[in-house]
Amino acid sequence: MTDTPIDVPRLELDSIIGFNGDVNAGLKVHPGREHLIYPLGNTVIIEHVTTKEFSQLSGHTNNVSCIAVSPSGNYLASGQVTHMGFKANVIIWDFHRKQQIATLSLHKVKVQDLAFSPNEKYLVTLGGQDDGSVVVWDLASKEAICGNQAQVESAGVTYCVAYSNVSDDVFVTGGDGTLRVWELDVGNRKIKATNVVMGQLKRVVKCIQMADHMAEPFFFCGTTTGDIIGINMRTRLFQVQGPKKDLFSKGVTALALLKSGDFLVGAGDGEVALAKFYKKQDKGEVLFEKKRSWKDKNLSNLSSPAITSVALRGDGHQFYVGAANSQIYRFNYAEYVSGGGDQKQINKKTGLKIEKKTQTDDKGVELVKTCHSKAVKDVVFPFGFSNLIVTCQEEEIRVWNMSTKKEILRHVVANKTCNAVCITRDGKTIFSAWDDGIIRGYGFSKDGKSLKQKFERGEAHSKGVTAISCTSDGRRIVSGGGEGQVRIWDITRSMNAKGEDVYIIKLAETMMEHKGTVSDVKITNGDLECATASNDGTCIIWDLENKRRKGIVFANTLFKCLTYDAKEVQLVTSGTDRKIGFWETHGGERIRDLDGSSSGSVNAIDLSPDGRFLVTGGDDRMIKVWTYQEGEVVAVGIGHSDSVIKVKICPNQNLIVSVSEDGAILIWKFPFTPRC
Repeated sequence: MTDTPIDVPRLELDSIIGFNGDVNAGLKVHPGREHLIYPLGNTVIIEHVTTKEFSQLSGHTNNVSCIAVSPSGNYLASGQVTHMGFKANVIIWDFHRKQQIATLSLHKVKVQDLAFSPNEKYLVTLGGQDDGSVVVWDLASKEAICGNQAQVESAGVTYCVAYSNVSDDVFVTGGDGTLRVWELDVGNRKIKATNVVMGQLKRVVKCIQMADHMAEPFFFCGTTTGDIIGINMRTRLFQVQGPKKDLFSKGVTALALLKSGDFLVGAGDGEVALAKFYKKQDKGEVLFEKKRSWKDKNLSNLSSPAITSVALRGDGHQFYVGAANSQIYRFNYAEYVSGGGDQKQINKKTGLKIEKKTQTDDKGVELVKTCHSKAVKDVVFPFGFSNLIVTCQEEEIRVWNMSTKKEILRHVVANKTCNAVCITRDGKTIFSAWDDGIIRGYGFSKDGKSLKQKFERGEAHSKGVTAISCTSDGRRIVSGGGEGQVRIWDITRSMNAKGEDVYIIKLAETMMEHKGTVSDVKITNGDLECATASNDGTCIIWDLENKRRKGIVFANTLFKCLTYDAKEVQLVTSGTDRKIGFWETHGGERIRDLDGSSSGSVNAIDLSPDGRFLVTGGDDRMIKVWTYQEGEVVAVGIGHSDSVIKVKICPNQNLIVSVSEDGAILIWKFPFTPRC
């Protein structure tokens, strides 16, 4: 059942900031070389490389788990995960028309991987741990030809599948203690597996790269051990292995083969390497050489994410790399190769050759996309300024440029979670609420390239700080905690002997009327009162001068959010009862209720700067624009693939920014001209 209002205009998406980097081999470059293809929640995004124009392919009911592109580029296929006991769908898409062609449903719980045959006759799909089967589908009839268990009973999970480059009847699967070459017999509707003979070698295969189109047909597997093994396709025997020393840390997680025979290798510790196998002329021994290596220097070794995708553009003059922290890098091959490598120099004293270690500079590497990799907890605009937003997820606070749609600053507090942020009216300080019970304040460094911590106030709340807001002069903070307390903090600034600013955060009052987690705090423009929403089913209006309760409203719901109207005489609330409630601030009387959603809680609400419109978002994944006076839905935005957590209208009322559980930031064009 759909919750979409009938005959309501659609909001136009301006841009999307999001990429699910956890999907193995999820980042693809279309054979036409002009588009990137990647998953975001339960959608597949097609983005133009230069213009950044994009399309969304929607049809999955849960997160996309794998993507494949046909050799010609005419078709896409995507698989998903679902709940235990249910079937997980595979969808085939027409790339050019951006339309769904067929839905294939056989696997249970998860589709682990999939691949097209070289002539696009067949599609092979691999089920996950709870399914364990491999199925071959006829692309013409969209029906299953045959299937089988992907591994023997004694083996573990099969993680990946790859089709031959030259035959529609051969493909390979690999996983935990299993590596098999399959042959398809269409006439008898059977597939036959041949186990690769590995001898004493035990490996867990995470990725496969076919090279059976070369003079000596092979396929290569990246393993969790950190080496690459090569299998002869003719004999089905393990033949080469490398490196034997200096293994790739945390395993080989992505592989791509260049025409030259060199490999691009992605590792679990964030390393991207150019490497090759070669024969030693005197002994005929096959050796492994790492020619070039790179890691993102902006990330520490402890936080370096796994490389999950390496996608060639064309023959590899450029290639794109996707990381588990939802970042995408573009490499220019010629510059990348010339930027490093093992170099030999002559020691002038001894005359001996000295080998230098592989260089790791950033030449030829560009970070083209950064996205949130976890749920975005909050988003705010600076007062009266629409070109920046501040967002937070788990241990990070990020600042984004709204003109370029790119991240410009990031601050990380390891192993903590930031629940909310707010900005002082002068835009100089960001206050943040953290789950360790600390309120942290940040300012911009002199060069504008980083956030500098101004202060931290420990033990602000015993069960974490869950909501925060500040007065217009920035001298007072109102915070809410997981234990239900609302606290007022006074901020004073002085200067020490070194001429540095020193901030003193003093507790002015603790108000203990809420019995559940405080979910939202809003302060009026005059700084005389504030309103707090709580999971205990109450919203309380507080007198900030006398520091006591001024009014209260009750409802049979867990309140998620609230806002004042333009005149600050009404309060608008929403929560798990799916209602949008309008209340008098004086007396707490209910004015009216609107049905905000029919399929989930309303988690976010914001009032337009001119006071004429409300924007809401929630578990139904839709953004709705309402007229304040009439209470009618006048526009709907459909694009999120997970629950909307926060929504904000920019100060100039041109854009709406919404953030969701899957880490996506969606930017919508506001459909109505603001009233002066």
